[in-house]
Amino acid sequence: MNIPRIVIAGTQSGVGKTTTSLAVMAGFKSMGYKVQAFKVGPDYIDPSYHEVVTGIPSHNLDAWMMGEQAVRWAFQENTKECDIAIIEGVMGLYDGASGKSEEGSTAQIAKLLNAPVVLVLDARSLARSAAAMVLGYKSFDPELKIAGVILNRVASPGHFEILREAIESSTKVPVLGAIFREQAIQIPERHLGLKTASENEDFQSCLKVLIDITRPNSSLNRPGIDLLKILEISRAVQADQKLINVPHPCFSQNSEWKFPKPVRIGIAKDRAFSFYYHANLDFLKSLGAELVAFSPLHDECLPDALAGIYFGGGFPEIHAEGLQANEKMKAEVLSFIQNGFPVYAECGGLMYLTEGIEQKDGQVFKMVGALPGKVKMTEKLQNFGYAEAIITKDCFLGEKGDRFRGHEFHYSQWNPESSSAIHDVNGKRGNPNRMEGYLADSLLASYIHCHFLSYPKRAVAFVKAAQKACSLSQK
Repeated sequence: MNIPRIVIAGTQSGVGKTTTSLAVMAGFKSMGYKVQAFKVGPDYIDPSYHEVVTGIPSHNLDAWMMGEQAVRWAFQENTKECDIAIIEGVMGLYDGASGKSEEGSTAQIAKLLNAPVVLVLDARSLARSAAAMVLGYKSFDPELKIAGVILNRVASPGHFEILREAIESSTKVPVLGAIFREQAIQIPERHLGLKTASENEDFQSCLKVLIDITRPNSSLNRPGIDLLKILEISRAVQADQKLINVPHPCFSQNSEWKFPKPVRIGIAKDRAFSFYYHANLDFLKSLGAELVAFSPLHDECLPDALAGIYFGGGFPEIHAEGLQANEKMKAEVLSFIQNGFPVYAECGGLMYLTEGIEQKDGQVFKMVGALPGKVKMTEKLQNFGYAEAIITKDCFLGEKGDRFRGHEFHYSQWNPESSSAIHDVNGKRGNPNRMEGYLADSLLASYIHCHFLSYPKRAVAFVKAAQKACSLSQK
């Protein structure tokens, strides 16, 4: 089946890709279409808004972390029942992991999926120069099809007509609509970017505004966004044999990884912990794990019969007071770790498992205490971007010499003893190699958000360790 698809890309960061993507998704949803959303790159927050708008989980597509086959497989796997796939880009259309190649870019994903691109352009203070920009993006890579332009932050109907006339006459790329300055929707931000959808209580009220953005308004002489034209463009995609019957990037080689006996793994999920790649959770479930969500903020007890816990990232520093106050949950988590059950923690999860979080004003909030020392919040971003790491010693989640890829983004520091570090991180863009992470028996914590499709052995080993712990606890 040839799934209709479209990539919504920006000329650069901050031009309104997310607002435009959400408006298009909301518009199609209001018309009765089932929309499957995707996000290019490693971001967690934009997909949380996609999910609120579409009603179904949004998935990341990142060729640098996942590999090309995994990108195609994830797209195929998650579009089986949708009417249209809308893929929000990352940064600028051609920006990625390297200045010399398209690796990790929106353009790479568009080409891998044979998807046409709608380019979002910030029209502030622009007139005919907008045509030069569109022409440059169109000609930079002739293999990429830029099928339309949506103009953001347009000043007036007259301004829109000047822009439309310039772009269409000079580039032959159709202008598919506009968002005017006063229609802009501001999603609150913090030090790690936008607030997540679960924290933005006002976002539900924005849905009607998003739908209204797409609809033409004759009284105000506003064109809206031509959803029918976008649907036509998305349906004109030629069938691609590379997107038919794509084998699972892991199971195609390792069918023995599927475990027949289910095992319960707890997933920390609330306002403090919400950063998970959906592909990671789906992979654990495909291995035979029963994922059970719990809240370190609000629940007093862990779910019954857990054999492992996965702590994802999030904002424990924002919710440090509430986490500190939940003494019963902290005690249960510490006891669970001390009893030898496998626990895997990433970034915010690592922070929660330390002795405490020290805020920028010096105030310290006590956490679980399973990891030595405390985390200190910083004004300066500590590590940001893609990370490739080598495991330096055999452990319950991998073997010495194994390599995996992931992403880091944090404003905090934690300095455990170097002897406990487990990952040798390959320095990028002039940065030196460094050691990070922490290993102690059946606990592994790291600032790196690992994508399991880059290192499936971590997911397999986690389920295997949980099954072993479950068997031992029943004896």
